[in-house]
Amino acid sequence: MITYRDLINLDIPTLVGFEREIYPESPWSAAQFREELSGVPKTRKYIVALDENSIIGYAGIALAGDVADIHTLTVVAAYRRRGIASEMLRTLEEWAMSKKVKAIMLEMREGNSQAQPLYEKHGYSVISRRDNYYAPGIPGLFEAENSLQM
Repeated sequence: MITYRDLINLDIPTLVGFEREIYPESPWSAAQFREELSGVPKTRKYIVALDENSIIGYAGIALAGDVADIHTLTVVAAYRRRGIASEMLRTLEEWAMSKKVKAIMLEMREGNSQAQPLYEKHGYSVISRRDNYYAPGIPGLFEAENSLQM
């Protein structure tokens, strides 16, 4: 059974390992995760998905005025296509709406054929594209927004 809980500092080494494996060209460091957690609960929300006691996914969002920005949404490959990302996204969206944001933004690599349908299903649409966002030569990125109807 998959469960969800708030991210804690003890989770960071596991997430850094996932980052190096899943995003080898631009992984988050332990310091970046600690910095994000320093904003919880006032301006940040970070969660993990667990199978038993093993982390299998993680997600986070940050407030910036009346807009929230999804910083990460990751599920390990063996657990994809089971609704885990949708559940984490829904949790982040509910938290953002409780903070009275008007829109939620995210950035995604162009061509991420696994994530794009998820975001579109949740009402996100492309608002801009930027090349070389992650690093020179890495395919472009698109920014998407979901303007919330409250």
